[in-house]
Amino acid sequence: MRSGFGCESCGSPGVRLPADLTDDAMIQCDGCGCTLMAWGAFKRRVEAQEAAEIREPAERRAVGATQRVAR
Repeated sequence: MRSGFGCESCGSPGVRLPADLTDDAMIQCDGCGCTLMAWGAFKRRVEAQEAAEIREPAERRAVGATQRVAR
């Protein structure tokens, strides 16, 4: 799974997690150390990306089937 995430400051995809993973705990970039966002917001972002990646292949198959029928 790709998260599609990259630090806006340095481009690193790595994150540094705090010891206490509460939804309001702040995560940091593993590359440059800047504060990125709350853990809860990051989880929701990754979950939304995963859902989009799951939907995307099904949508492509549906479009392909419609195009084959239309020909």
